[in-house]
Amino acid sequence: MPAILLAKLKIQAANLAEKFDQPEKFVKELHALCDVYAERTRRPGQAGEPPPLLSTYKLPSPVLRQVLKEITPYLRSQRQAALRLADALWAEPFLEFRLLAASVLGSISPQPVETLLERVQAWTLPGLDDRLLTALISDGLARVRAEETALYLDLIKTWLESQDVFSQRLGLRALLFLLNSSSFENMPLAMRLLAPVLRAGHSRLKPDLLDVIQALALRSPRETAFFLRQNLAVKNDNPGTPWLIRNSLGCFPLEMQASLRQALRNEI
Repeated sequence: MPAILLAKLKIQAANLAEKFDQPEKFVKELHALCDVYAERTRRPGQAGEPPPLLSTYKLPSPVLRQVLKEITPYLRSQRQAALRLADALWAEPFLEFRLLAASVLGSISPQPVETLLERVQAWTLPGLDDRLLTALISDGLARVRAEETALYLDLIKTWLESQDVFSQRLGLRALLFLLNSSSFENMPLAMRLLAPVLRAGHSRLKPDLLDVIQALALRSPRETAFFLRQNLAVKNDNPGTPWLIRNSLGCFPLEMQASLRQALRNEI
């Protein structure tokens, strides 16, 4: 990998951006640019990350960041061309191309929102690389989350109410990013959405459930502590709640930690 000269990279990215409305040419030239900056000391898929079916150039982060910066003005002014570019990028089985596709989606105007949601739902499939799963929800739905919050909440509800564990995981990830947004303040609604999944207590969801509980505890500790005690009191219907409480204690003020520990002791 050659040293990155920012002035040169800016020129390369600007030249690439000129092909914004020519997806096939853009993709071809992006491959050429990635080849210039690729990490050669490690083969794609080595050590199992990303998976063998998904190649990676192991690019340094400034490369994609500069490409996105140069194409952003086009994304804001040419929505249909932006969607075609996102589709072309996602069709490439390379980590960097799909990460850029997610960023493209998240930069496009969310109206009409269906065109964005259809792509996110079609692209979030079981077995998807975890970095891409996170990118599609965090970056790909960024403007939907900020500008169409009610529709974003509907999407979370649909995912969490599914009987499919993977869909529930998507809902938890989406809820986490909403909780991390300072503009969202409806914690009671978040807890109502979360309650059925929490009580089902599927073991595969424990890491994502913990992330959401910790985010809730940091935003609204008193209400979250009450919510956890309520769920703890539901006999034979809360297999994961004690584990969640023990592993989220550090996110609560000291006096609430004491009350949660007491609640755990009362259930023994």
